[in-house]
Amino acid sequence: MEEFVRYVKATLCKLIGFTCFVAAVLAVSGETQYITGWCIGNGINIAYFLMLTSRSTRAVQLPPARAVALIRGGAVLRLVMIALVLIVVAQFPSIHFGAAVAGLFTYRVTIFADMLIRHVRQR
Repeated sequence: MEEFVRYVKATLCKLIGFTCFVAAVLAVSGETQYITGWCIGNGINIAYFLMLTSRSTRAVQLPPARAVALIRGGAVLRLVMIALVLIVVAQFPSIHFGAAVAGLFTYRVTIFADMLIRHVRQR
């Protein structure tokens, strides 16, 4: 469990750091219209990750059948949350929808980068 907590903390730090880095690059490059969408998308992404880790932590302590039900219910809840927030974001023309969607994918980018770095280090 300690390793899982370390992983969660490290991933959160990477997500927040990546969010701030890209927001700073957008600000310096003058593309400020994307910053709000980018930050909202990353906020959704971080909330998604926290919801996922919360469910995973609880599922470990349950019998297998109940753990599967808990994980499935959590998946539906997380997807509904993402859909609802994106629907709300789409209603505001001042928030760039594409930037918000791009922010949603930062967790996947972080996972891919971690695996790539581990693969290179093992060689």
